[in-house]
Amino acid sequence: MFDTVAPPTTLERARAALQMVERRVGVEHHDQVVELAPPPPAPLTALLPDGDLPTGAAVTARDSVSLMCWLLGATQRERWIALVGWPDLSPVALAEAGVDLERVVAVPNAGGRAADVLAALLDGVEIVVAGPRAVLTVSERRRLLARARHRATTILSPGPWEGAALALDVEQARWSGPDHGAYWLRETHLSVTRRSRMDGAGARFDVARHGTTAPTALATRAAARRQAG
Repeated sequence: MFDTVAPPTTLERARAALQMVERRVGVEHHDQVVELAPPPPAPLTALLPDGDLPTGAAVTARDSVSLMCWLLGATQRERWIALVGWPDLSPVALAEAGVDLERVVAVPNAGGRAADVLAALLDGVEIVVAGPRAVLTVSERRRLLARARHRATTILSPGPWEGAALALDVEQARWSGPDHGAYWLRETHLSVTRRSRMDGAGARFDVARHGTTAPTALATRAAARRQAG
């Protein structure tokens, strides 16, 4: 019995024809390594697992007032925002971050009734910010979170919150100015660690703002495992 040789496939014939043409015109084939360019920065909402603040949940954004303002500006859209217990938060900073002040309710000092004020606002305001002077006990934070879940609203806090669905921690901040920026802040760079139940161990992002442009977020690498909240 004689061995039979299978006829060349269409792909093999095409390769042979290409090699013949290369030899005739003097073309040498070299393997090339193509390096992919890093992805361009995305809008700040890339910091959020679903591109928006989760509803019926608590979110913490710690160690950066700027990041808090930018988040409010990027996610407000036509929603109402309530600010409780944060008298030092500048309306100018909020407006520069893109917040519509016409849809902001501010209670700078709630005294010893912060929990009652927050509970009332959670019944009718989509995003409620519990500022640093809204002093709450652990049990009060838990009750407020349960209320937010029932009302499908969002609690945003610059401090820790038990059971938070999302935690954004600023690990490092760099600012350019005021000396070399003629006494104006020209650039801001934040290294942010995002931790949530939706993305497991978490992720790291570089958040940047150049001049008066909208801030952007660029994912860098995974973060060490730690529970949110």
